[in-house]
Amino acid sequence: MDIALLRKGINEGRLEEDSFRTLSLIAKVCADNLSSGRDLVVRALDRKANLAVQYQEILDELVMKVGLYPYVGDLSELSLRSAMLHAAHRADGEMEDYVIHQAQARVLRKLMAGESVILSAPTSFGKSLLIDILISAKNFTNIVLIVPTLALVEETRRRMSRFSDRYSIITSNGQALSANNIFVFTQERLLSFEDALPEVDFFVIDEFYKLSISGEGDRATLLNQAFLMLAKSKAQFYLLGPSIKAIPESVHEKVKCSFMVEDFQTVAIELHRLKKKPNKDLALADLLDRTEGQTMVYCQSPNSARSVLKEYLKNRPLQKVEDQELIEAAEWTAKHYNGDWLVSVGLRYGIGIHHGRLPRSLGRFMVRAFEEGKLNILLCTSTLIEGVNTAAKNVVIYDNKLNRQPLDFFTFNNIKGRSGRMFRHFIGNVYLFDEPPEEDLPFVDIPALNPTENTPSSLLLRIPVFDLPQSLQSKVNALIEQKYLPFNLLVSHSGIEPENLIETAKYIWGLSHNDLRLVSWVAKPSYEELKFSSEIIWDKLGGSYTARAASMRSASMMTKWVWDLYKTRNVPAFRREKITSQIAYGVSPDDSVENVLAFIRGWASFNYPKFLSALNSIASYVLTAKGFKGCNYIPFAASIEHLFQPDTFSSLEEYGLPTEITERLVQGRIFGKEEPLDVVINKLKLPDIRRFGGGVFEQRIIEDFQQGIGVSPTLKDKN
Repeated sequence: MDIALLRKGINEGRLEEDSFRTLSLIAKVCADNLSSGRDLVVRALDRKANLAVQYQEILDELVMKVGLYPYVGDLSELSLRSAMLHAAHRADGEMEDYVIHQAQARVLRKLMAGESVILSAPTSFGKSLLIDILISAKNFTNIVLIVPTLALVEETRRRMSRFSDRYSIITSNGQALSANNIFVFTQERLLSFEDALPEVDFFVIDEFYKLSISGEGDRATLLNQAFLMLAKSKAQFYLLGPSIKAIPESVHEKVKCSFMVEDFQTVAIELHRLKKKPNKDLALADLLDRTEGQTMVYCQSPNSARSVLKEYLKNRPLQKVEDQELIEAAEWTAKHYNGDWLVSVGLRYGIGIHHGRLPRSLGRFMVRAFEEGKLNILLCTSTLIEGVNTAAKNVVIYDNKLNRQPLDFFTFNNIKGRSGRMFRHFIGNVYLFDEPPEEDLPFVDIPALNPTENTPSSLLLRIPVFDLPQSLQSKVNALIEQKYLPFNLLVSHSGIEPENLIETAKYIWGLSHNDLRLVSWVAKPSYEELKFSSEIIWDKLGGSYTARAASMRSASMMTKWVWDLYKTRNVPAFRREKITSQIAYGVSPDDSVENVLAFIRGWASFNYPKFLSALNSIASYVLTAKGFKGCNYIPFAASIEHLFQPDTFSSLEEYGLPTEITERLVQGRIFGKEEPLDVVINKLKLPDIRRFGGGVFEQRIIEDFQQGIGVSPTLKDKN
């Protein structure tokens, strides 16, 4: 049978014109090839509403045959066998409203039996749902969920709030633990929590392909360290990711687990090639004119997203939005950032931009507005792959690169998987300007279990000696036996390679008496002391690469910005001043805003404190060994990590509440600056805090924040 011809016929309306014959042909395909049959059934579901009732019932039986049980809502007309099969795939407990499909059931059976599972499955499979169902069905004590981005920490925390009656949901160091806890962390945050972590009985690593060192650099090293730490607990685990071909044999030898590859598709994908005529931007504008439904456009960088928006606005006379929330969102971003920032400009025309430099609250708003249909177009960078758990009817792959490298088949599959969604878009459309990459799914290495010559030293130091190949033992022994720093210091700063730590120690050992005074500061540095420390971080400790990624061009610039933030002690004020001053020096509004955001998110609130803490350990050790009084940078490092604001401010920003609103809540005495986060969260569940929103946009942000901490929308409405 010509399946392509049958698919074409369904798309062109043959199902409605000759329902019985078309359904019969689909049934034959299902009998011969379940995967191909499933694709046809999904396409038929897209047109189900146009069928007579008797043919809808036949289609429901085909849905059951191919294992797509969640797609059947009315059980009354199913055969007894199908109805019982449907009932057998309904979840229990807090998840009783959910029905899982056939392939999910295969994975869940192993997890329910206590087996550890590494799962490779498509984006639309529903891999994360299995976590929730397992937690609902079993009585774990401590669960750790590792996700790749802080945006996904917040999204996962919101999802886990359904279990808040049984578990404390922990996302930061400032929260009190209970008898039962769900920890939702990035790998960096887990490692910082290592000494305080109780015994774990189940852990999850989302997007486990990021364990491959080649793809993720330093973050992959930290993820391997996190996996090694958790694996030592002998806890059950579940690693999930899309489109993985194989894992090393040594993984099966060292940790008992099942590697499962599922190609079960719950949506159908149509690929469309686009011509770059008369040019790429006009071709995109023509496509957006004629497509129905919402569209996500993948761009390789924030600069590319801005360029796409500029050209689209130039090529089309778009109408400004009339939705009050979007109007206020555009005004809000103009007021607090800059009116010429293209993120603000795009909102005026119902177009969103999403990338990793956006403040958490604004990124969350973009996703929510897109989900609610207020934004019809969302321009995304790689956040489309790893930081935005949303999907659209249409995905346009505008650029065929990621980090200046051509898209590989694996990444292409991940982007493609964002088109279509169960129950909303049975068929997803993917539009390409370039030929798709050749099929070559990755082999995912796990260096923590399979170390090689390319494995970073920071990871090798954490692997038991008996698990290291003979060829690597001499390298590890050389690091252990060097005379500059003790072993425990080398392993205590997991995010920095030991070679850099040793190089820094050598440098400090060789400093003159006068220069040693510049590293012996305690709690609050002078500008000269801070500059000297920053230069060591930049030149010796390996900080320059990360700092440049956060828009810092030199150690002097880094010092000045950190010092200005320290003196201001007010993030909105610091942000406004830096944006204004950069524009005055001729930097574009877009670059000015995003340079400041990159510094705040990528350097000041995370990487700079990390490097400063490591420098403190090294300097204190060397100073003491040389007979000097030690130093103490830790209070300053902790303060800058929270951007010299109360600890709760940065935590609430992660939860999606902008600092501007948080300051108003403090001024309104809803909570005090020094109160613990758990106390603050409980106070922010009060319905009357919505009055602190200055309009529809801010009130919706507060409402969305409250839903994220477990306030029921129904309850709010009653109040």
